[in-house]
Amino acid sequence: MPRQANTQLSRQILVLSALLWATTALAQDADKAADSENPDHPWGPLALLEGAWTGAIAGKLGTGKGVRRYEFILGGKFLMSRHISVRLPQEASPEGDEHEELGVFSYDSVRETIVLREFMGEGVVVRSICSIDDMTVVCESEAVESGPGIRARLTLTIPDRFHFKEDYEIAWTEDQELQQYFSNEWTRAPRPAGWD
Repeated sequence: MPRQANTQLSRQILVLSALLWATTALAQDADKAADSENPDHPWGPLALLEGAWTGAIAGKLGTGKGVRRYEFILGGKFLMSRHISVRLPQEASPEGDEHEELGVFSYDSVRETIVLREFMGEGVVVRSICSIDDMTVVCESEAVESGPGIRARLTLTIPDRFHFKEDYEIAWTEDQELQQYFSNEWTRAPRPAGWD
């Protein structure tokens, strides 16, 4: 076989291999997404959050930008999120603000419900019980460490695997009504090279 034809055949094999790999990866992603949209999926719409996100932050302290990543850990038994947001100096926060947070969703088999634990850079830990209704997840606090009397409610509205909205309500005392504290819009971040 002439050398030029051999080189061309090698290129075609490489292109076909790459297409096959890409098709398989896309099919697996589609299966995963379809599986997570199944109402019987143990994580419900939360499974759609796996991956990296960029966010527009808006609330009582002003506006800013955020990054977040969700990943299943310890054999898929927990869904962990890491979050950092920054607000530049503005009227609502003259000195600016940076917030860091670690969240862990787990499944409580005794209560048959999903539990969220949020560990905040300010030293506060919130444990919430979550309920799922279609593509909305509502997490109501049941215990707050280092924040006596505080109550919180997190609502995640997840229309698809590319966007979600996050609303957080807080009551600073036991007799106060929950009030909107922030409302963030999240968009899935592009996959960087070498993503696994």
